[in-house]
Parts: sequence; C-alpha cells; structure tokens
Amino acid sequence: MQKTIIKLILCIAVVLTSCKGIYEDTAEMAADYKSDIVSITVDSLKAKTEKGADFVLIDVRQSNEYYTENIPGSVSIPRGVLEFQIGSEDFWSSQYMYPPEKNVEIIIYCKAGNRGILATKSLMQLGYSNVKNLEGGYDAFNPNQDPNAKPKPSGGGCGG
Repeated sequence: MQKTIIKLILCIAVVLTSCKGIYEDTAEMAADYKSDIVSITVDSLKAKTEKGADFVLIDVRQSNEYYTENIPGSVSIPRGVLEFQIGSEDFWSSQYMYPPEKNVEIIIYCKAGNRGILATKSLMQLGYSNVKNLEGGYDAFNPNQDPNAKPKPSGGGCGG
C-alpha cells in the first residue's frame, strides 16, 4: 500500500512539473512565453534597416492586414501557416528569396505583439536560433495608422 502511494505521488509530481501551463486565452499564453523570447524595439529595427543590416522581417498577421499596411521589406507569412512555410523552398522562391538558415536573424511582427511572441517561440522550437519579436508590433511601428485604411490593390487587375 505504501509503495502505491509513493508511486502515485511521484506520478502527480511528474505531471505537475512537466506542463508549462494551461491557459485561459492566447494573451495569457503569450505573457507566459514572453520571458522565453528576445524582443527588439521599433527604434532598433529602424536602425538596422537604415544600416542595411541582413535580417528577414516576417509579418505574421492575416493577409488582409498585411495588404492594408505593412513594414516595407517584410514578407507576409500568416501565423496559421508559419511553421509550414518557413522552410518551404517553393514559398521562398515565390518571394524571390532563399529560405532563411537556422542562424539568420529573423524579426517577427504582428499587430500588437502577442501573435509575434507565439510565432517567435514556435520558430525557436523549430531550431531557429536568432529570432526576435518586434515589441508592440505594427501598432508600435506606425502608431498613426488610418483606422479606415482599405487593402492596397495587389497589382493583378486590368485597370481601366
């Protein structure tokens, strides 16, 4: 009987210490993961851009958000397909780029930061070692954005 109780206590201890957590929502999950990732400020991103630094800038918002407004030089990979497209040669060739190497600096941004945190953590789990999240996301980059902005045309129409 005593051995059974000890085994039960050990099993409970293993279960409780092996879980990161159970979350009420994604904001709570992002808050928990924030300490696991590296963030970059908007000023640091602008300085890197001005210096012509070598990095990959990925917008993980939905396509309609990206086509409304985005940070110049960024590539759109919505959060829901990031893990599938990050290493896809077909995707990157459609962007006229090579897939990023595992040690290349990758900067992720979303609207306000939480999707970016989750995307950054996910890429780290896939073995990308130099991934950063833009603090405050696009809202911090462009705080004076037009709330009524419409998606920009994709350029594929006939015009007229």
